[in-house]
Amino acid sequence: MARLSGGDPSLLRRLNAIAVLRALYAAEELTLAELVKASEVSRPTVEEIAADLGEQGLVEEVPLPPGAPRRVGRPAKRYRFRHESGHVAGLEIGPHQALCLVADLRGEVVGRAKARLTPDSAAADRLGTARRVLAAAVEGHVNLRVLGIGTTGVVSGGKVLRDDRLPGWTGVDLPAEFGGCPVLAGNDTRLATLAEHWRGAARGVDDVVYVRAGRTVSLGLLLSGKLHAGHHGAAGEIGALRPAGGFVELVAATVLAVDPRLVVIGGPEDSLATTLRAELARLCLFPVRVETSALGEDSVALGAVRLALSRVERDLFSVADVA
Repeated sequence: MARLSGGDPSLLRRLNAIAVLRALYAAEELTLAELVKASEVSRPTVEEIAADLGEQGLVEEVPLPPGAPRRVGRPAKRYRFRHESGHVAGLEIGPHQALCLVADLRGEVVGRAKARLTPDSAAADRLGTARRVLAAAVEGHVNLRVLGIGTTGVVSGGKVLRDDRLPGWTGVDLPAEFGGCPVLAGNDTRLATLAEHWRGAARGVDDVVYVRAGRTVSLGLLLSGKLHAGHHGAAGEIGALRPAGGFVELVAATVLAVDPRLVVIGGPEDSLATTLRAELARLCLFPVRVETSALGEDSVALGAVRLALSRVERDLFSVADVA
């Protein structure tokens, strides 16, 4: 972001502050000179902004480590983003487990807790277990900024609009059930897809079909780097069609429809990879790479962490608070 001049001073200062904060957020630490270059903001303004961000607890000046060689003259100032200044949590509430991961503002997982569930658990019991897991995971980690939740069914606006797997789950309003900080909720398969794009087999790939195979089958669609939810939030719920055709044929139809670069298989039935590779090669017009997820049981919760981090990043780099 280039340094700006003229116009609304408060807006210009906020834009400059965002440029400085973005540069520090993307790096381990930067000297003052490196920060001036990366942000394209003047040196005096960078120093003022760094001081302001320091008062907010987001940035700190890095002291020279003991024993480091000292150059002649004043040592260069160094700054870093305080990723430990806040945390986010990703919570999976599924048929078989409640799993919570807590991460710092860089996405480094620093806490976790898990409890087993059964598909026939009552909604109130499932929610109670999830709350206990969340409390255990966040214990000792200050300033929880956002909670992300992944669960089964069609989820929109934080509410489960439809779920055919868990008793009493349709209609559950997750933000209302989990107060204390902003809550974002989404479909579990869709969030697992997000996790694969962030930390898994789909890193660097923007057109992906994610297959979550277990007792039911669902798909996550990442198109041009963005999750595709559909008009009702039900995109990828191919399990409803399972009696109408083979599992491989349904995936092949999806591959033909969206022409992805990669298919990722996750969930308990990841042994399908070999069969799916062969059948997709036979049924599809062009070869498509098929990979097995390595994220294991963390995939949904990790995707919920990424969802929560996206909200934090939006808030950190937003100009909406400027009058």
